[in-house]
Amino acid sequence: MEIPEKVRSLLWEYETGGMSDPRWENTILERVMQRGGWSEMRWLLGTFRRERLREFLSGRGRRVLAPRELRYWAFICGVPGNTQDDWVAAARSREQGWRG
Repeated sequence: MEIPEKVRSLLWEYETGGMSDPRWENTILERVMQRGGWSEMRWLLGTFRRERLREFLSGRGRRVLAPRELRYWAFICGVPGNTQDDWVAAARSREQGWRG
């Protein structure tokens, strides 16, 4: 997998030379979903199958993404509405814990 420079810039704290290894996929998915702009998001959708994105969302993604990003990506990936609602409610609850 070729990682474009714009995506590499989102991964500034990592040595990106070895990121074509599949073990880095979750890191790449998380960072682009969290902080990517339109071109990075389009790259993600063109590089990974929606099934793979759903797999990430149902595992790590629903625990680390902010509610807005989680809702967007869940919608794009065809996650059922009631599941989206549950994930977003949990993400909002998690954010409330940070605010005190």
